[in-house]
Amino acid sequence: MYSTLSAEVHMRAVTVVGTVALVMAGTAAAMFRAADMVIVPVAAATPGLQNSNWRSDIEILNVDAVPVDVAIILLPSYAASNLYWYLNMDNHLGGRQSDGFGHVDERLKDIPPGRAVILEDLVKNVWGEGNKGALLVYAFEAGSFSSTTPPGGHPRRILVTSRTYSQATTGEGSEARTLTYGQQIPGIPWYDYLDPNLKDEGFASVTFTGIREDARFRSALGLVNVSDPLTSMQVKITLKAADGTVLKERSLLIGPLVHVQYDQFVVGLLGLDGQQSYTGLTVTVEATGWQGNANEPTPALIAYASRVDNATNDPVYLEQAFGVELPWDCVFNGHCSPAAARALAVRGARRPLPIPARVR
Repeated sequence: MYSTLSAEVHMRAVTVVGTVALVMAGTAAAMFRAADMVIVPVAAATPGLQNSNWRSDIEILNVDAVPVDVAIILLPSYAASNLYWYLNMDNHLGGRQSDGFGHVDERLKDIPPGRAVILEDLVKNVWGEGNKGALLVYAFEAGSFSSTTPPGGHPRRILVTSRTYSQATTGEGSEARTLTYGQQIPGIPWYDYLDPNLKDEGFASVTFTGIREDARFRSALGLVNVSDPLTSMQVKITLKAADGTVLKERSLLIGPLVHVQYDQFVVGLLGLDGQQSYTGLTVTVEATGWQGNANEPTPALIAYASRVDNATNDPVYLEQAFGVELPWDCVFNGHCSPAAARALAVRGARRPLPIPARVR
């Protein structure tokens, strides 16, 4: 069954009151991660390069003052658009059958304040082996999903973290052991996205260091379009050598609600010579624009990278981070510069993606 888009998709709030912490916290992701919608940029249940076998565990902590329910939407990798997948409630995970979710895990309902829920091998257990993508994790007051108009509940705050790891078996018979090599992937609050409207303020691009592709290591680059459901993102990728020389630039169009991960992206996506070794590189991801027909578009992009040891499949997660200082005087004291005030006016006060509701 398909759902309808609520008015929240096309609504932009520009009220300064109440948005300072939301907008400015996005520049200091290590400090501010609580939100009612959190994005896990990648989770998997799939084999990979060099005999890797990727799994993902998710941990959700209720940091609000009341019990919460949680819903989780997978945005599968490599689709041209995930709009119809997103609209179909049969694809989504919730805590109550009565709310209309196609997948139900009762551990996701009535989570008390201060309590955490751990979902092991989530992608395999819910969506099946061979799947990979980004996760949208929503929190709302327990039992409130169907009580609001449109449905979706009263938003509440959670923290989300995850571990994605490769499983390997060593030894034989009674000596056999399962080993895991993994990386923590923190959940990103919905307000911590790349925004082409905020280029002058420094919120349109991020740069990742330590990119390496040679006999010992490989690198992956991932992108998630978390804009409103009708908007595609225009993205520019710039790869530089250790001395700052531009090695390659490429422009991409990322469709609505699309997750894509480019493994060995230096050689694959960017087309550099696979016989050469590349170390000490940087890659910059810039949200340059958008396409779509939403009444009030909210262009939003998440980026990440990962460097993986070819011998052990031990990964290191590289998180997006803006290259501007946290405007602490604005956040903590209310003394906002003109640039900070403009950021408040451009970025909406609510998440761009509501939880779809089943048509009844």
